[in-house]
Amino acid sequence: MSPTLARFVLCFLQRDRQVLMLLRSNPPNRGLWNGIGGHIEPGETPRAACLREVQEEAGYQLGTVRFAGVLTWSGFEISDGGLYLFTAQAPDGPFRACSEGRLAWVPRRWVWSAPAVVSNLHHVAPAVLGGERPREYYFAYRGDQIVDRAVRSLPEWASPDRPW
Repeated sequence: MSPTLARFVLCFLQRDRQVLMLLRSNPPNRGLWNGIGGHIEPGETPRAACLREVQEEAGYQLGTVRFAGVLTWSGFEISDGGLYLFTAQAPDGPFRACSEGRLAWVPRRWVWSAPAVVSNLHHVAPAVLGGERPREYYFAYRGDQIVDRAVRSLPEWASPDRPW
């Protein structure tokens, strides 16, 4: 995969063993819970995109985020691609309403197993939220079903600070 196909970011904000999750109103993954994220803008680094998306979707101004790896896919409901994964401690205070769906704080373990969560997160979230070193998490789909998955070393192109 080339870095130009990894055109999204996803952030897991944490507070007191809980994670801020978004019940998505729009495709992809409509009707499922996911982290906060979105598109990387041209010329923007993945890290800057993550900070911007958290501000836009939850209203939190973060000083820093931890790069946690990349998630890549083929055969999904959108074209083959990938996203950069990040985690961060959420600042004090409430989140603001989000036009992308409904935000809620949920227990970390719920993210790992609930049927209402995007299915690939069941495989990714324990490592990412557990602070493991950044890796590539690859998923192959047939329809909406995962048919293959792999955890690989982080690809050379996967720099959170290289402009897109």
